[in-house]
Amino acid sequence: MREIYPAFYKDFKCIANRCEDSCCKDWDIDVDSETESFYNSVSGALGDKLRRLTVTDSYGERVFISNNGRCPFWNENELCDIYIGLGEEHLSRTCANFPRVHIDYGDFREHLLSFACPEAARFMLKSTREDYSDFGGSSELELAQDSGDFFGFLLKARERTLSILLDRDEPLPYRLCDSLEFNAQVQSLLNGGEPEPLKLEGADSPGCRYIFDMHLGFEIMNGEWRQKLSNASALCEKLDITEDFDRDFEKFMLYYIYRYYLGSVDSPDVLYSIKRIVCAYIVTGTMDAAQRLEENPRSRMRILQRYSKEVEHSYENTEKLNSTFDSDKAFSVESLIAMLCSRIEK
Repeated sequence: MREIYPAFYKDFKCIANRCEDSCCKDWDIDVDSETESFYNSVSGALGDKLRRLTVTDSYGERVFISNNGRCPFWNENELCDIYIGLGEEHLSRTCANFPRVHIDYGDFREHLLSFACPEAARFMLKSTREDYSDFGGSSELELAQDSGDFFGFLLKARERTLSILLDRDEPLPYRLCDSLEFNAQVQSLLNGGEPEPLKLEGADSPGCRYIFDMHLGFEIMNGEWRQKLSNASALCEKLDITEDFDRDFEKFMLYYIYRYYLGSVDSPDVLYSIKRIVCAYIVTGTMDAAQRLEENPRSRMRILQRYSKEVEHSYENTEKLNSTFDSDKAFSVESLIAMLCSRIEK
């Protein structure tokens, strides 16, 4: 199997207690069966604590009980007692691997870092498309062609989507519009039909407040995030997203397309990933603009990183996004394009 990595992947190292938003807080920590079996053999106070605090959650998964949003093994020095007491090799798979993720496509596997990790986000915000030069190359296309035209078609569509999104000859909102239109045509072909022109004339922009309303209805882990989201929502029709922000958001799009676009192999709609990017752009870009008004704004990296942690890494929130895209006409391709164009034309 061919293993594919971005250029910066192997330089990443966890910065432990120097991290400003640890993966040891806010989330339940999954404990895989192999790791739990080992924990059951650990003696002493640490072994007793491991067994006492490993429970089954509402999804039937084995997890550590969190304590006020903190992993119970994350100590007062913001270091891991399991790592200290048992060694890195006995961390659960989730803890040992995060923020490293891989997506297996049969003949090749793509490796990425998650934007939900601040240190990984810093690496990606410094990246360029050339750092992903091994992704979607001729080898993958040849492998995909061997396994069927469908996957080869998706790989080519992914590269075309990125070319549209990263073309700086147009403002980013227009690039997002072009990407929505292109992928509506892709979806028509995947559905077995012929691409048809979108009916854009006369489409009214619903503004952008409804995107914030949806996000405020999500499961939210962090109270500060909710407050920042509410503040941006109140100003969303008045604030412009800056071109400076657009340059950083390009790096988020690059990551997001490589991580999720080919997921349409298993999902019913290739447009899910594009619509999620549009929503992320409106929310994070407006939050960035709102925070420029504050004396001590949160860094742009932290906005994008926290969005990834709150929305992208929540199964419930992802399901709500997809369900809303399917049922609410305000999230149709035509409506989203009208909303994006109105931001440029106002």
